[in-house]
Amino acid sequence: MATSTPPPKDDIDIDRYLTQSEKHLEIDRILNSFKLDPFSILELPYKAVDPKQLKLAYRKRSLMVHPDKVDHPKAQDAFDILKKAESELSDENRVRFILGIVEEAKVEVLRKQGIKFKMIPSKVETKMNEEGKEDGPPTVTMVPAHIDEAEYPYIMSPEGRQAVKDQLKDILIEMELRKRRLRKKEMEAEGEIARKTEEAMAERKRKAEEAKQWEATRETRVNSWRDFQKKGGAKKIKKKKTA
Repeated sequence: MATSTPPPKDDIDIDRYLTQSEKHLEIDRILNSFKLDPFSILELPYKAVDPKQLKLAYRKRSLMVHPDKVDHPKAQDAFDILKKAESELSDENRVRFILGIVEEAKVEVLRKQGIKFKMIPSKVETKMNEEGKEDGPPTVTMVPAHIDEAEYPYIMSPEGRQAVKDQLKDILIEMELRKRRLRKKEMEAEGEIARKTEEAMAERKRKAEEAKQWEATRETRVNSWRDFQKKGGAKKIKKKKTA
């Protein structure tokens, strides 16, 4: 669980303009949000994340749900969800992955609407350093295959955006369930291996114990046989065979 930290001093004045009712509504919104979609939690558009925009969105909402700033039993839970979403959107690989799923959702929505579409192929973009900055290597980024929304009015409409959001949710849920099923199988396989290993160890222990007991009674068996021989046991057995 993420630990709560005091809000920045620069935001203290902003907090004065937020009512407890507004804070409670924001906490409820975050708690009821789709936890696998950090964009929806922070209410950011599905596009490459601007670090400044992300920071601003996070600070604004953290003020509304911070456990030290609002009297709500679930404030800490909401703060943890918000912090996790901010952490995910700070990860370029995670953002690239989610945006790839968003494009997949758009394609599925257009297909369901019977709208023909064309994907813009992925490409590598190289951005040179801005003037006035220190010399250094250019920034190279991979732009994944995507759809030009401007060519598809339905995708840009409120109905279309909601359809994409719903489709994204379905895809992420299915991926999460698939991951859980795979993890369950892995755990079952690990459990089976552990069980067989335990059985093999128990079997080796049993055999070692039997060998130890056999060796411990060796002298007793030898003495018993010698006593038997002294009492003429061998002759009696021989006579019985002859008869």
